Amino acid sequence: MRWLLILAIAASPWAAAQADTSLNPKSAPKGTYRLDPRHTLAQFCIRHMGLSDYCGRFSKVTGTLNFNGTQPEKSSARIELDVTSIDTLSKELDEKLKTQFFETARHPMARFTTTSIRVTGERTGIVAGTLELHGVSKPVEMAVTFNGGLMHPFANAYAIGFSGTTTIALDDFGFPEVSWRSFVGDNVKLTLEVEFIAEK
Repeated sequence: MRWLLILAIAASPWAAAQADTSLNPKSAPKGTYRLDPRHTLAQFCIRHMGLSDYCGRFSKVTGTLNFNGTQPEKSSARIELDVTSIDTLSKELDEKLKTQFFETARHPMARFTTTSIRVTGERTGIVAGTLELHGVSKPVEMAVTFNGGLMHPFANAYAIGFSGTTTIALDDFGFPEVSWRSFVGDNVKLTLEVEFIAEK
């Protein structure tokens, strides 16, 4: 029975996809890709009382990528976050963040648009761009890793994935002074785990 289970796993589309994944960005077709929201994570973490990192996410993310694996510096992307989709461990906190801090009635969306890309390794780079958040636009640099690409077993199109991290200062974006501000840190770490699927 154990061997039958192993054979079944090995024959699955997931296992086949793992075997076919290319870590070479040049192997990915050049062109426009659309973000796959079902396989994308936009997470934020902030230090709480100096004790631990408290994390949450934005559950609604969209975006497009114009990818050039041969000349990555010529690629460009635009990512949009629906701030009203904020999701933490507390629904009560979610509502306070939306109404009192992010003021989503006036600023429901956040956007990151690339301005330049600097290649730092075979699969790594620094993506510079403009982050629009809470009605303020600031330059941001994100460290990005190309995780691989393959023909998607279900979408019948090429798919590529990336990991990205950056840190922003709360004071840069004009957030209001809320009562609990002194309990959290000054900086927020943003993490993106993103999959894109080529447009047909």
